[in-house]
Amino acid sequence: MADRGWSGGGRGRGGGGRGRGDFQGSFRGSRGAGPDRGGRGGGRGGFRGGRGGAPPNESRSKAFSIDGRIPSPDQTVTKLEDQIVSRYESSVKALTGKMGALTVQQKAATFDIFPERPAFGSSGDPVVLWANYFPLQFKSPVLYRYVLQITEEVTTAVQGKEKKEAKDVKGRKLHLAIQHVLDHFKATDKNLALVSQYKNQVLSLKTLDIRSNPMCISIPAENKDRDPDVVSVLFDGPTEIRVPDMISYTRTMDDHGDRNTYPKYPEVIDALDMILGHNARSKLGEITPIGGSRFFPFRKDSTAATAELIQDARALIAARGFFQSARLATGRLLLNTNVTHGVFRVAGKMDKIMKSLTIQQVARGNNGLRKVVGAFAKFLPRTRVWVTFTTAQGTEVRRSKTLQGFVTRSTVSTADGPNGPVINEDYEYPGPKNIRFWLGDESRYVTVHDYYKQKYGMNLQDFPVLNLGTPKHPTFFPAEVLEIQPGQSVKAKLTGEETTAMLAFACRTPYENALSLSNDAREVLGYDGSTALQKFGVSVDKHLLTVNGRVLSVPAVAYIDATKKKVSVSPYNGSWNMKAVKVVKKGEPISRWTYINVLSRDTDRQVGLETMEEFARFMANDMGMNIAKSPVRLPKHYMTKQVAQNSPGLTNFFKWAEDNKIQYVMFILGQKDSGGLYTKIKRLGDCTYGIHTSCLVAKNLFKEKNLSYYSNVGLKINLKSGGVNHKLSNDFGLLKEGKTMLVGYDVTHPTNMNVVKGNEPPSLVGLVASVDQDLAQWPAIAWEQKANQEMLGSSLTDAFKSRLSLWQSNNNKALPENIVIFRDGVSEGQFVQILDQELPMIRDACRQMYPSGKHPKLSIIVSVKRHQTRFYPTDTRVMSRSGNVKNGTVVDRGITLAPYWDFFLTAHDALQGTARPAHYTVLLDQVFRYKYGERAANELERLTHELCYLFGRATKAVSICPPAYYADIVCERARAHRPEYDVSDVESIVTTGSDSSGAGSARQVHESLKNSMYYI
Repeated sequence: MADRGWSGGGRGRGGGGRGRGDFQGSFRGSRGAGPDRGGRGGGRGGFRGGRGGAPPNESRSKAFSIDGRIPSPDQTVTKLEDQIVSRYESSVKALTGKMGALTVQQKAATFDIFPERPAFGSSGDPVVLWANYFPLQFKSPVLYRYVLQITEEVTTAVQGKEKKEAKDVKGRKLHLAIQHVLDHFKATDKNLALVSQYKNQVLSLKTLDIRSNPMCISIPAENKDRDPDVVSVLFDGPTEIRVPDMISYTRTMDDHGDRNTYPKYPEVIDALDMILGHNARSKLGEITPIGGSRFFPFRKDSTAATAELIQDARALIAARGFFQSARLATGRLLLNTNVTHGVFRVAGKMDKIMKSLTIQQVARGNNGLRKVVGAFAKFLPRTRVWVTFTTAQGTEVRRSKTLQGFVTRSTVSTADGPNGPVINEDYEYPGPKNIRFWLGDESRYVTVHDYYKQKYGMNLQDFPVLNLGTPKHPTFFPAEVLEIQPGQSVKAKLTGEETTAMLAFACRTPYENALSLSNDAREVLGYDGSTALQKFGVSVDKHLLTVNGRVLSVPAVAYIDATKKKVSVSPYNGSWNMKAVKVVKKGEPISRWTYINVLSRDTDRQVGLETMEEFARFMANDMGMNIAKSPVRLPKHYMTKQVAQNSPGLTNFFKWAEDNKIQYVMFILGQKDSGGLYTKIKRLGDCTYGIHTSCLVAKNLFKEKNLSYYSNVGLKINLKSGGVNHKLSNDFGLLKEGKTMLVGYDVTHPTNMNVVKGNEPPSLVGLVASVDQDLAQWPAIAWEQKANQEMLGSSLTDAFKSRLSLWQSNNNKALPENIVIFRDGVSEGQFVQILDQELPMIRDACRQMYPSGKHPKLSIIVSVKRHQTRFYPTDTRVMSRSGNVKNGTVVDRGITLAPYWDFFLTAHDALQGTARPAHYTVLLDQVFRYKYGERAANELERLTHELCYLFGRATKAVSICPPAYYADIVCERARAHRPEYDVSDVESIVTTGSDSSGAGSARQVHESLKNSMYYI
């Protein structure tokens, strides 16, 4: 995206498709950790190891099969789907013409909420596809679920001391406690079917014989010299979960009139997921579960892969694992599986890791090394390590411990007791020669280095010393005796370089992913031969299933030629070019614009006036844009990056631009930037001064006549100035009438941020709406709401009114007759909340804007990209260049619930990886069925598909329709406008300097830009 200073700008979303001890300072200093005998290693994920990365090119040309066979989609399911939809034909026909009887004050009729599927789509060329689902059988009658509360057992208070409050058991100890609970009941009943998700629940086929509640469980300590840990387990339950009711529903799709309960049978699905995940979760240390559905194998014989993401000593790896979740579908249960990727700490011997990253003790004032060591140090707290040492009896012991982090003077300054540790003040991260502790047995101080030399004959290197205790009770260990355990997930905001490495690792063809799911996933997740699955009557079919799909026709797009006549361009593989054509409509004149180079150093090469004038001439002459061919001249067209970020230089430049009535500024960056500099430019331009900006990368302008890049940037500039880049060549239906407003809105939440609970940055809402028939201009509004709150508050009413007002101002004061809303990014469990909480606010906005007796017809469609459904080709003749399904592929049966109206659409051509379809679900419909009757499914699919060709800054189809896509971009820009919420793992990337804009003024888009596409 050129506007972020990224090369190849304007591509849109769709180009890709896409892993105690004994040495304790002065307090337990007599025994010490043992020499460097680190044990067996930790399996997969070792430092500088692993396999994986981008797949070989030959897999792009392969279609997955089962021994050369492609099974047909299940005809029994197809027949049932047709029967179910046929029930609704008469009711769908009766809807046409009824809409006029509704008023905006009325609640939606029952047949408009979760509307019945009017028909299965029939447009397009039929195709058979693989889906990443296994048929699933579940034959249990009644399940019994118990909720557990597990706390530390509190001993009787000693005289003179208060009794401590019981603490919840967490982490490894919680897993061991639940395993002891399972073992306790199975010991008395060998055939007992009992599973857990190892958090707070157990599930059984019969009630448990709980003779003592709470129950006390003893967990043997790793150190045999210690007493076992005792925990209290309180059972709540059981709750009965009836499976036959769900099975009956899948076979008949009869919900007995309860359509508005959605999703269906969530408690049974949750129980089934617990059963399916038990085998993997039980393998502590071999498989790492993340959340409720993702599993990453880390044992030595694992066939899954890892790859390094290491940048600037952030010791991270990407790992490949598997997702699984049970799903309801017409006529059957399904198991959705997928290849997934995650970020983990590196594993292996600590000293080897440090040596490879050139980490060593840091003297004060050594800022370069401090930055490297500091980056590594950020990921050390709460890291699990193996400590290997020799006991007084000569026995080698390997213990699991948790790191507090590197030892620093500040972290141990609060150590309790006399004879505290002494750290050389000249070192910020001291090594073993610069930390002394009190050796109690000999009543003297000794350095960590000398202690290990005298006791173990070890010559420690100058690596920073680590603390396995607490600041008040430190326990010092050298790197040579520690080993980072594998499989420790990390929540981290990846840098640009790390993201690139992660994407390269995760980029795999459909063929490879299908192979992994058919082979590796079954072994890792234990689908075959699992005792737990057998006892609960669960079985997973051996092969992935196939479904019927269709490939929709590709729409032509329209531009104008040199004579201002309409020209149709036919996309190929989902994309096209602008050769010999111009934009449909030029924006407002940009008569005063300028540019400025932002250089790393004064001596860096600059993009000069000649290049920028060539660029402007191309936009004006070749693209047909309304822009002056020469910029406003500056005394000097450059400033350094340091001046821009850390002084009022950038602010002063914007003040100059404001005083000189500059309408547009092009910032030319030495390298791509999506961090502090980019956000500062956008904050000052969008919010403080109201001047449009674009960020370009210098190397793209150094290329002689880089017309493709010129075009990509020009498309954004034309949109920001109010222009229309391209249209559909043949408007149809709702679009042709010009009486339908399209709306998209999304909520984004702060993620991977190291902030105190309760002090999280707010969630941000972005809302866009079309303003006319062209569907090219989508002005936006953004606002804050409570952190991690998905459902919108009362601000939605005023925001929606503002979009209706904009429509009026662009349509001779007329309001839209139809409003089609694409709500982005909510889960199925939140569908009902949208209807109960957000729909009333939208109706209230309409009630305030429309005259009495008038009303708009509303449809709400949820668009979701963050799901796990994927489709793979069965035939190389119907396959994209990257081995994916063809762009325009739609699937609405085989894996869906026939009574509900949803479909999966792969509108884009994925250049690499495995294409992710968008999933659309209709929550409310007062538009399509009333207007089109039985053709409603085809018309909605066509509208959604062809909208994907109208993403204004790209000459290609994007993967999700523009209303949802634009809303997501608005949220991203709103986050950039709030620098005080940029909590990054990268040190000091945001420096506000003296820009003086402040948090408050940086929240609202400037009055002069608020009705434009400033965010594009």
